[in-house]
Amino acid sequence: MPNPVLAFFVPLSAPKSRQRWQSLAKKVQSRAHRVADRSFAMHQPHALFTRFNADIAHLALPDAFTFPFFYQPHPLCVIAAQELQQHLLTQTEWFHDFGLELDAHPETRQENDARMGKMFGVLLVRSPKGELGYFSAFSGKIADQNLLPHFVPPVFDMLAEESFFPRELEAITALNAQVKSLSANPQIDILSTQSQHCLAQYKTLEQQQRQKMIEGRALRKQQRQQAEANLTGDALKAALDVLAVQSVAEKNTLKYLKLEWDGKIAAIQSELTALTSEIEHAKQQRKALSNALQNKLFEQYRFLNANGEQKSLKAIFAPTTNPTPPAGAGECAAPKLLQYAYKHGYTPLAMAEFWWGVSPKSEVRQHQKFYPSCHGKCHPILSHMLEG
Repeated sequence: MPNPVLAFFVPLSAPKSRQRWQSLAKKVQSRAHRVADRSFAMHQPHALFTRFNADIAHLALPDAFTFPFFYQPHPLCVIAAQELQQHLLTQTEWFHDFGLELDAHPETRQENDARMGKMFGVLLVRSPKGELGYFSAFSGKIADQNLLPHFVPPVFDMLAEESFFPRELEAITALNAQVKSLSANPQIDILSTQSQHCLAQYKTLEQQQRQKMIEGRALRKQQRQQAEANLTGDALKAALDVLAVQSVAEKNTLKYLKLEWDGKIAAIQSELTALTSEIEHAKQQRKALSNALQNKLFEQYRFLNANGEQKSLKAIFAPTTNPTPPAGAGECAAPKLLQYAYKHGYTPLAMAEFWWGVSPKSEVRQHQKFYPSCHGKCHPILSHMLEG
């Protein structure tokens, strides 16, 4: 499951997108005080660098770094993963429902949609002092948090209280509330109904008048023929003039009918537009702020590679066939692990990722099984990060 913030990197005109932003805004606001209390020391290298509990003296180091999209996990990574799994089973600092207790009862699955397995990763590293150990990471969020003890932090912590994200998201949330409030005005539905009713009435009257004109034209044709057969001179001219006046009168009746009802409908539409234009203006503001925040976030996610070169998420995806980064890009375990190692001077030696918990509905994932990194989100990022 991708991190919910990057999952909002779609235009806010879509109803689902608005719901996601609103949901995220509530989470950011409710957790703001907790973010301020996060321990800086908890995510320093000395606290996250894990030395092996198992005896690994007999195991050789890998010859080359793991190709993350197709690999057999190195024995040292397998041991690291097993130790991390033991930590997941025994830690008591946080709770996340991975669905493990309900796995034997699939019939309960629909009753507990909150259960969610997660992808975890381990990165075998050599410390600046030459020690061998590993870092651990999870994809997205766990226990509704992106910072937990024992795990490397996100590349960019958008939920941090000092981040621009909560402030700018608050403005978008306010516009969401404004759009919702304006859209709830009952006068909009009343005027819309009136406009539709007037238009229907006009169409009915117009059709009746046109039918009357068809019948009148046929009658006048018959009368014209009779006059031409029976009358001559001034008498014929007078009869034909009367018929011509009748024809003009019927056309004028249709013309004035249209003018009358156009005026009625226009008056209603004017009132309606005054209400809906305010909504549309708020939506346009919301869209502009959303796009600006999205691009700002893309620039804040900056990834190192082995050469010490940095690239933003936007720059990484720019040359791809889909230049807009997909939902959750940069929040998977592998990029987080490599970023942390590079940033603090640790040398990556090998990595492995495994699934922990119930399988998602969208794809097949088996508990404790190793999996390659995803192509859509991770391939462009890891291609850059593994350069050098």
